[in-house]
Amino acid sequence: MWNPSEHNDQDNLRWCWLRAVEWGRWPVFISQAFAPVALLFINWPTLITTVVMSNFLWAFFVRYKFVSVYFASLGAWLVKLKWISSPVMGYYFYLHHQLFPAAIALFWPILIFIIGAVPTAQIGIIQNMFMKELGYDHSDATANGGKQM
Repeated sequence: MWNPSEHNDQDNLRWCWLRAVEWGRWPVFISQAFAPVALLFINWPTLITTVVMSNFLWAFFVRYKFVSVYFASLGAWLVKLKWISSPVMGYYFYLHHQLFPAAIALFWPILIFIIGAVPTAQIGIIQNMFMKELGYDHSDATANGGKQM
């Protein structure tokens, strides 16, 4: 988990920005690790519909109301599984002569940019929420000559 006391302000700001980009479309982001495997159990239209609907529900009910440093840290590490799940599942479907699911599994990390394009997210708002969770106070920054957090 990210420990802000071990990093300078600039690193914390960058970490919060990266996590805010991910948090804005959390279901789509997390799906990178799990969607290729999910194709074993559900068909691709159902998978895409589920991820898109989850993203909309996330946007309307969670995105600007709650941030979690723990889950954001965990998600950043968990998504690295995409480097295993996407090629392995792509190869699996290819071996079973299922070329379209193979392509979806292999290119899922790229497809998420299309799938997650709507609704848009205000990254700055989420970044400020993460900064607050790390212990930064926006009023302190503006009181000190208008310096950014």
